[in-house]
Amino acid sequence: MDLGIEADIILFHTYDRWDFENMDAESDDRYIRYAVARLAAFRNVWWSLANEFDIMPAKQESDWDRFFQIIRDHDPYQRLRGIHNCRRWYDHSKPWVMHTSIQTSNMAQGIHYREQYGKPVIYDECRYEGNVPQGWGNITAEQMVQHFWAGTLSGCYVGHGETYEHPEDLLWWAKGGVLRGESPPRIAFLKNFMADAPAFDTLEPIGDDKGQYILAKHGEYYLTYTTAPQTITLTLQGEQPYKVDRVDTWNMKVVPVGTAQPGAYTFAAPHGGSAYRFTPYASGEKLRPEAKASADVIQGSAPLTVNFSAAGDLAHHWTFGDGAISTESNPTHVYESLGQYVATLTVMDEEGDTATTSLAIHVSPEAPADIGTHTEFPGSRDGLVFLWHGTLEGSGGIEPRGDAKIGDDGQMDLTGGAFLTEGVNNTLLAACQTSNQLTLECLVTTDNLDQSGPARIISFSNDITHRNFTFGQDGNRFAMRIRTPQTGANGLGGEFSFGRITPGKPTHIIVSYFEGNVYSYIDGELVHVSNGTQGDFSNWELYPLLFGDEASGGRNWEGKLSNIAIYNRFVGVEEAAHKFKLIQGE
Repeated sequence: MDLGIEADIILFHTYDRWDFENMDAESDDRYIRYAVARLAAFRNVWWSLANEFDIMPAKQESDWDRFFQIIRDHDPYQRLRGIHNCRRWYDHSKPWVMHTSIQTSNMAQGIHYREQYGKPVIYDECRYEGNVPQGWGNITAEQMVQHFWAGTLSGCYVGHGETYEHPEDLLWWAKGGVLRGESPPRIAFLKNFMADAPAFDTLEPIGDDKGQYILAKHGEYYLTYTTAPQTITLTLQGEQPYKVDRVDTWNMKVVPVGTAQPGAYTFAAPHGGSAYRFTPYASGEKLRPEAKASADVIQGSAPLTVNFSAAGDLAHHWTFGDGAISTESNPTHVYESLGQYVATLTVMDEEGDTATTSLAIHVSPEAPADIGTHTEFPGSRDGLVFLWHGTLEGSGGIEPRGDAKIGDDGQMDLTGGAFLTEGVNNTLLAACQTSNQLTLECLVTTDNLDQSGPARIISFSNDITHRNFTFGQDGNRFAMRIRTPQTGANGLGGEFSFGRITPGKPTHIIVSYFEGNVYSYIDGELVHVSNGTQGDFSNWELYPLLFGDEASGGRNWEGKLSNIAIYNRFVGVEEAAHKFKLIQGE
């Protein structure tokens, strides 16, 4: 307490060595009353009923309800009460819960968690900066910092942890000591930065669940953040112009950008991990220059010709993101190579003051010439490696495990089981390593949103720590891991989530990758683009391809799966839209 630390006291811990989790009900209740009597008087105490309550087999949901009520009835100071999960969430909307304490790295859903439970949301575990083998403890410092910014701009609170291996088994996460990671000073920078913003409870999260994080006090303050370059359109209220500052969240710098007029303001972050702050000019304050840029096209296949335009009569300087530059007001530039680029316009007024703005340009591989000629699923078969459409096409087969079965409608029913493929693994590995491209397409239906880990829908993997790729479900979001030399043997370094699952609704999914670029589509619409996964498939290994679980078990997904197609090539926007029409029978 003297150090200013809030003590979130864990009452039941499934990893303890003293068997507290297996006491009888009378002992449980007496123990809780005793702990409350001894510790409630400390003003910095919080109550966390459990660390991962859902993996304590001796306790039922009714037990946790009772524990909450005992604390409520015996704590005269009503210290904060929460409960921590592993894979299944407690119902935080219950009246005795005071805040939503969750274990997930699904930061994009923070805005919805606030709405769902109507309480403060604390990411008590969003994975840790470190290098232990387990996926929960080996994210990079950059990812840890991204989680803090994304969670904060979702109107939530984020907890830090560090799990670097130590020769004496002194993990900071468990035993304290000296922090060795790179995220703590950058988290401190965020804390100080937010201290200069309007009070946190006056800021409204107005972002989305597709990677745009925005906090606003309309007419007074706007703060945006993205984990990857993307175009954002922000509506600035009021009649006064706004100062625009870019926040370099890693290098901990705030850089003046220029001026934005009230109304719709469109811009793109030059790289992931950038925040933008908009604050009104004070009366009489000198205005910075204003940079306005547009392009006739921002995505397409290579070679992509883009006509850029700059508004105003100031001196212009363009950088196109591929090394080329121009000083023309309205230049034309051709992008010859694949990838995501950020074109940046810098303008300078007569006094030498500058302003910048950027546009994100996406250059994808050329689409097959025959994509518009097909009338039946899966469309163009160029690069097709695996196809399931009620039956398996080509050589090989599928073997059921557990209760998996093929329904009368031809769908895989994966509740309580999985299907293991035969005869495709070598072909799939060789094909993808040749192209360093991958596309997964499937039709997914589930009623169960209480699945996480992620629960494995399609996995080309050996066990929970070794995979080439996994497509799965994490709560009400889809999740994807792709292995490269940069993302590691488990693909965690490039894990991302996207979309929002509607219970019982068949959802058409496409996830497509070419080196350094991921595009995700839902029902023919592009919903996620990122360059957070970098590298090729040179470190892929020969693993089994499964539907509904890992080869080693333990990550079962419940739902139905059909219309599965796997390609060793990229699928672009036009083809994805066409594929969805084929699914609908159009």
